[in-house]
Amino acid sequence: MIGINTDSDKESYLERAKGAGVTWRNAWMGFPIGEAFGVTGYPTVILIDKDGVARWQGHFFEGDQKFESLLEELLEEAKLAAK
Repeated sequence: MIGINTDSDKESYLERAKGAGVTWRNAWMGFPIGEAFGVTGYPTVILIDKDGVARWQGHFFEGDQKFESLLEELLEEAKLAAK
């Protein structure tokens, strides 16, 4: 998992990320990356399969069965491909 943050101020982003316990790789890139990927709200999640194809994009909400099922499927595909 990687995160891309689009806050306008990098220092405040770093402070909030630390306070929120962000433990995954995270990059600060400003809003142009959001425009490039058609981001319309936050947080936006993009599931990318083992071949680099975006298979799902949306606003993740815990308990979203479609998201969770596809995530499990993609993780299994990646595990099998790594063998």
